[in-house]
Amino acid sequence: MPMTPSPAMSALSSIDWVIIFLTLSLSLVIGLLVRNKVAEGGVAGYFVAGRDMPWWLLGTSMVATTFASDTPLVITGWVAAYGISGNWFWWGSVTAAVAVATIFARHWRASGVMTDAELCELRYGGSAATTLRTFKAALNALVVNSVVLGWVLAGMAKIVEPFMDWRRLLGDQAYSFAASLLPEYLVFQSVDNSITLIVLLSVTVTYSALGGLRAVILTDLFQFLLAIVMSILFSVLVVQSVGGLEAMWLKLETLYPVQSETLGAAEGLSHEAVRSFIPALGDSVMGGLGMPFSAFLMTIGVLWWTNAAVDGSGFTAQRLCTARTESDAEKGALWFAFAHFVLRSWPWIIVGVAALVVYPQQDVERVVEAANQCEFDSTRCSVEMRQCLDDRYQCEIREYALLYRADTESQSITNDDSDKVPVVFQQDRERAYPALLKDILPAGLLGLALASLMAAFMSTVSTLINWGAAYLVNDVYVRFINRAASGERLLIAGRLATVMITLLAVMVAASIENIGVMWELYGGLMAGLGLPHLLRWLWWRANAWTEIAGMSVGFALALGNYVYGQIWGFPEQQISVLPAVLASHPIHVITWIALGACVAALVATVVTKPVEPGQLALFVKTIRPNGFWGSFSSGSSGRRSLNYLLLSCLISVVSIYAGLFGIGFLLRLEPMKGLPLVAVSIATLIVLVRRMDAIDLVKTDVEVTK
Repeated sequence: MPMTPSPAMSALSSIDWVIIFLTLSLSLVIGLLVRNKVAEGGVAGYFVAGRDMPWWLLGTSMVATTFASDTPLVITGWVAAYGISGNWFWWGSVTAAVAVATIFARHWRASGVMTDAELCELRYGGSAATTLRTFKAALNALVVNSVVLGWVLAGMAKIVEPFMDWRRLLGDQAYSFAASLLPEYLVFQSVDNSITLIVLLSVTVTYSALGGLRAVILTDLFQFLLAIVMSILFSVLVVQSVGGLEAMWLKLETLYPVQSETLGAAEGLSHEAVRSFIPALGDSVMGGLGMPFSAFLMTIGVLWWTNAAVDGSGFTAQRLCTARTESDAEKGALWFAFAHFVLRSWPWIIVGVAALVVYPQQDVERVVEAANQCEFDSTRCSVEMRQCLDDRYQCEIREYALLYRADTESQSITNDDSDKVPVVFQQDRERAYPALLKDILPAGLLGLALASLMAAFMSTVSTLINWGAAYLVNDVYVRFINRAASGERLLIAGRLATVMITLLAVMVAASIENIGVMWELYGGLMAGLGLPHLLRWLWWRANAWTEIAGMSVGFALALGNYVYGQIWGFPEQQISVLPAVLASHPIHVITWIALGACVAALVATVVTKPVEPGQLALFVKTIRPNGFWGSFSSGSSGRRSLNYLLLSCLISVVSIYAGLFGIGFLLRLEPMKGLPLVAVSIATLIVLVRRMDAIDLVKTDVEVTK
């Protein structure tokens, strides 16, 4: 099959630029409009938006934050490499998300804290709790936040690379001047990428610094609506471009008929494997983010409760603390869980499937080979390929958009090895998503789609930099440096911290080459805190050393494994320091890290002293938690019984998975399976909301009686 011609990868049209400009401008306007209200609310107004957010707004803000621009790229890569079932890497966290909604959301709002680190002193008290609070604040703000922001920035650079030709927009002289100002460590693969990210970050930092979390939440609403509408519209247009859903599945069957263990990535997947929602039995997949069955079992059986965010810790806790009431926090978390998994999964997944049809694996491999030949032997170079190598913005071979230059030293062909072609160009199936934007969308819609991805990017970045700044101001500056700081001084400190967090993240992001590796590192770093975070809400015996031990061991194991691999590399057939029989997949590695950290946390709990009775009594009176609190729960029983909450959690899991797979079956043109599941999802959701409302109705009746 010949290489597929396409229109040249020219610069964006005027209407595209106008749409992008208006999107960025609106975000700035929102920050300017709310800056005075932030000043009135002081540090609480800046970091928890005055605690007056309704459920639908804070829930939408949480969805918008996780609607990151890098996610559609990662999902496109997973679908290409491992089929739809590769998404269990994040589908497995459904139970954790609904646990936040049904069990922990009200607790966060009742606590009155500003960050999850602040909760440490309310729960444990004493010097160990103070140390824990400080360490968690610094670690999350400076290390974890930088890693997450780093992969978000790296993902956005990959998206904008095919489109943002700043030389044509600015002119040669201005472009060269801008390039001369960029230090080498701030270049994201190209000068064009760097200029784009600097513009986006400047806008994001400006409205975040001016308006605080209130500006972030309000812009999130606009950015989410734009992003979800465009992702759905884009998926519809992509499917139409291949002839509709039925034609897409038929073409997939033709292109990928047989699975071969000797082939890699999508070429080794059959169409059944691409379509399947559940990974096949067996552990034949090595490395990457594939999903052998044992990893699937670990995902749904272990990882959801060992991750630090199982109780909502992190930016989710900050959002829940902005709620107007405890009921708003609970319903906002539930709306987030449904929108996160049921609403937004399938537009990205369907685009990933369609990309396998639009850019067949064999065609992409052929273009990779042609590009490598052309790079080292001009006699074997076509005119079209030479044009692509000289100027990718004018390339007419559409599969070329999926290629990137590997980080290898230049090689040359000799007479003795003239049949060997050095590998300079490699394929990256994640790049199929922006490639489809270029190939499918006309002027206007292309600008709107890019604006939506930029909006998703800004939503994520604005949340993370405000969250990181909250740690530095609330848990470090106010707690240890200046307890009597005025509201004006705290606002200044918050804005300076916002800028500092951003600059640190930029430097980290410029060094990231593989987004998937960063996801794996993050999963390992967070693996040690899941059990301690659960125990602090459920068991009186947990203390500060429970968290310190779990966090320290988890971080040490994850970071040690990562550093060892970066410096010395792993033995052949291994992806970690563990033997391949124990860890053939990143989820295996994260699971072993998590279990080791859990053991350390439990041992530390039983060999150290419990929390002082007075501190426990204060915590129980403030939070009214469920679980095992012994004599401390006397007179302060939970708002609902633990069994009631666990049943609500189970109903939520059924509702979300039924909706998720019901829509999936409908898209696979299997309505007899899809429609009943959608009906189950709706019915269980109604039951769940009524159960949530019950406590508020009882509370109202009590107040009326009084």
